[in-house]
Amino acid sequence: MEVDLTDDEVQLVNEIEFDASKVADHEAWKRNSEIAAALTKSLLTRKAVPDARLRYFTDPDYRTGRMKGSRFDIFKRNGNDFEETIRHNHFLKYLRYFVYGSELPEPFLSEFGEAVADCGDYISSGDAYDLSRKARAMYRRSGLEREWAADEFFKLAIDLGMSASHAMTIRKAIIDAR
Repeated sequence: MEVDLTDDEVQLVNEIEFDASKVADHEAWKRNSEIAAALTKSLLTRKAVPDARLRYFTDPDYRTGRMKGSRFDIFKRNGNDFEETIRHNHFLKYLRYFVYGSELPEPFLSEFGEAVADCGDYISSGDAYDLSRKARAMYRRSGLEREWAADEFFKLAIDLGMSASHAMTIRKAIIDAR
């Protein structure tokens, strides 16, 4: 579920390295961080980032963990302002999500997307429970790392219009899978 990109944004996406571990040296990091900043600013200015993806980064209700606050709040707590955040190597994974959405394999995106669509316009708590069982079963047959898969299913769920609380139900089902 990629966002629509302008020609300039496509060029930036083609130049950026979203995997921070592959940015070899300081000069490459500086170049990559400027590309990330330009892409982020362009996407935000155009309001091209879907609301759910933006809230994943800025809304505390879309985050798990011991520390309070949103993912952006964590950057700020570590002394980073907006400009520093969008140039930070750890921001790259969020920028990648802004552009591409969940990193789950395509068959999972389609299968889970169809299951959510089958629920209709309103997803009830019962639907969320059924969807969490489906997501857990998909995870079990995937061979994916548990924490990563749980987060990617959470991202997919919010991209598909589920509330943060229902998406957390999906995430927890995978975290608790045996």
